[in-house]
Amino acid sequence: MVLLLAAGAAFIAIAPHNATLNLGFLGYQNDLKLKQGLDLKGGIQFLMQAKCPTVKPNCDVNSLIQPTIDNIQQRINGGLGVSEAIVTSQKDATSGNTYISIEIPGIKDDQQALALIGQTGLLEIIDTGATNVPVGTKVAPGQYKTVFTGTDLDPNSISVGFDQGNKPQINFAMQGAAKDTFANYTQKNIGQFLTITLDGVVIESATIRSQITGPGQITGIPTLAQATNISQLMRYGSLPLPLTIYGERQIDPTLGQQAISQSIQAAIIGLGLVVLFMLVYYRLPGLVAALALALYALLVISILKLLGAVLTLAGIAGLILSIGMAVDANVLIFERIKEELRAGRTLSAAIDIGWKRAWPSIRDSNMSTIITCLILSYFGNNFGATIIVGFATNLLIGVVTSLFTAVVVTRTLLSDLVSFFPWVVRFPSLFGLPKGAITVPTYRRSSNLVTGRKSAVALAGAGDLDLGDDEIEE
Repeated sequence: MVLLLAAGAAFIAIAPHNATLNLGFLGYQNDLKLKQGLDLKGGIQFLMQAKCPTVKPNCDVNSLIQPTIDNIQQRINGGLGVSEAIVTSQKDATSGNTYISIEIPGIKDDQQALALIGQTGLLEIIDTGATNVPVGTKVAPGQYKTVFTGTDLDPNSISVGFDQGNKPQINFAMQGAAKDTFANYTQKNIGQFLTITLDGVVIESATIRSQITGPGQITGIPTLAQATNISQLMRYGSLPLPLTIYGERQIDPTLGQQAISQSIQAAIIGLGLVVLFMLVYYRLPGLVAALALALYALLVISILKLLGAVLTLAGIAGLILSIGMAVDANVLIFERIKEELRAGRTLSAAIDIGWKRAWPSIRDSNMSTIITCLILSYFGNNFGATIIVGFATNLLIGVVTSLFTAVVVTRTLLSDLVSFFPWVVRFPSLFGLPKGAITVPTYRRSSNLVTGRKSAVALAGAGDLDLGDDEIEE
């Protein structure tokens, strides 16, 4: 399992520049590129003006700004919080207009950035009666009655699934007072069409088959890709405030290439010194720890690529800190093993008991760090401090991965070392111990068995006795 995991992690970590991971049956696609943040590579900034929707022309813009920012963050992050995009609000004191600034790292193409943000209008559910409006049709304002908006949808309930015929479907549900209103509406309009629009463009038109009092399903969608796209528009398509592009500009990186190169050199030197210390002080277990640390690095890079995470200087600091957590767990395990060896246990028993006694300390230290990461992420999301969220997220990924490599990989490699190379027990120096410190198990024939055989041989000349197969017969 460890070897297969290492092979898969190595493939993703060092994947070619043009490699693409496409899991069609899950609707997942990834270009396997390790993206860099605004401070490392720059990006693009959009300045978007926020106005009240046409259905609520006298709304309170100030109260709806933060929900709008949160929605945009969800669109860009895809719910993972790893994009390192910066979304803030600005107000022009002269005109009184409210703007939202969106800074997206690693992108220079404005069309690509707009596609990542998603469409910026209002999601509406309109009553088209018996008319099936084709997808992509532009609906004029007031042409059909708006019965629900995207704010009535429960975003946590929207997902893609499969019906009984294994065809893709979209699961959804209403929230708040819209639940009862939607139930009454669907009861009165069975057989009619319910059409969903975004920015006045139809994204889906479905027939109401029955009254919907709870979760509902949209079926008849031809492909999984279309179902995934529609579900994403339904989940993140509703903005409390419609936005229009006011301006855009390219953002240069705040750190120069020299700073980036020096950071990489510092990380390599630090990792090298840690590996050297483990090899000198712990010898053979240190080599095992170095191999586990190499797998840790491959796993972290692979996870970051699969999540589409964006690396910033703060995120890199979190990953380097997690390396210390990984080494700390190995140190605890090795020290407990050495204590058990000094107590006279065999190597295999020392590995097993040493790991069990080191586990509570490893568990508690890592759990305290994980809890801290969750607290940092919570406050960072609530106060708009994306740099804190990036640090906490990368540290959390690193700690969980280091916990896996220390507990599973290191223990597995040590156990296999004893199984496949039993002669290492004859060389305590390989474990940093003096000669004779490791007990070598010996196996001797029981003295009772030897005495019994001598007695049987003594009786052999006294009568008719058959000693074949070590049995005595009268």
